[in-house]
Amino acid sequence: MKRLKWLFQPVLIFVVAQVSWALLMTVWIRWYVTRNREIDDLLSRYSLKEGFGTGQWVVLVEGCLLMAIILVGLYIIFASLRKQTKLNKLQDSILSNVTHELKTPLASIRLYCETMLLRDLTREEQKKFLKRALSESERLQKLIDTVLISARMSSEASQNDFERIRAMDAFDLSWKKILERFGDQRQFELHFDSHIPQEDLYILGNVHQLSIVFDNLLDNSVKYTDKGGVVRAKVSSSSQFIKFEIFDNGMGIEKGNLKRVFRRFFRAEKTSVKKVQGSGLGLYVCQTTIKAHQGKIFATSDGSGKGSHFHVELPRQTADY
Repeated sequence: MKRLKWLFQPVLIFVVAQVSWALLMTVWIRWYVTRNREIDDLLSRYSLKEGFGTGQWVVLVEGCLLMAIILVGLYIIFASLRKQTKLNKLQDSILSNVTHELKTPLASIRLYCETMLLRDLTREEQKKFLKRALSESERLQKLIDTVLISARMSSEASQNDFERIRAMDAFDLSWKKILERFGDQRQFELHFDSHIPQEDLYILGNVHQLSIVFDNLLDNSVKYTDKGGVVRAKVSSSSQFIKFEIFDNGMGIEKGNLKRVFRRFFRAEKTSVKKVQGSGLGLYVCQTTIKAHQGKIFATSDGSGKGSHFHVELPRQTADY
């Protein structure tokens, strides 16, 4: 029975159904044309064609039209079922990945706590382990926030909790955390290219939400860049915008996926990318959050294996809010 399982594949069944409909239509049209000619010959023989020849092709046209509607309906149903099946599998995969992502910081926190209990540590060592445990707990909190934010993104984002903040506050917080976690595994470079001092760059927004955006972008650059790779960030400004750019020399993004990476639950199908754990929600949350801040976010890449470049533009506040 298992050997015959391929006979019940939805794609095969759909193709066989379409071929069957096409053959049925061919046989029906051929039968209709043949019978119509025989009737025309019979009517001509008895000089009755003038009274019976009107509208003979209407039935054929109506039949073909109805058959076309049925075929289109079947295709729409098939496409919807395929999409739903794919979405269900993708969500199962995402759930598994999210579970893994939650377990990782929990395991680290548990390890640090057990180490402090089982070993006689100096005060400095205790502070070091407590600091790492706190960092992992913040990482865990950000992941939970990402999942919760994505769950309510279907409704219009509220700007009630926006305030006038320094643009670098959220970015500096994320940059310091990524350096602390991966500073010994990757090369990090930060460039500030603006004639306006950092302390004078203001935006209207929410520090917590923006820090989640920069956490996700920097974390992605690290995850998709091998050890020893380079992650660079550049901050620049104009009279209207403040621009954050994040570069890496990692796996890169295929041109066909540059816009798709911001879709919810999207995961590239390449084997090398599948090995990287992730929820498939990070960039979706980034895009929605930046849009709520009246900004822009997009990605560029020269292709697979040639690194990625993410651009974030936020409106600059030039006057007191």
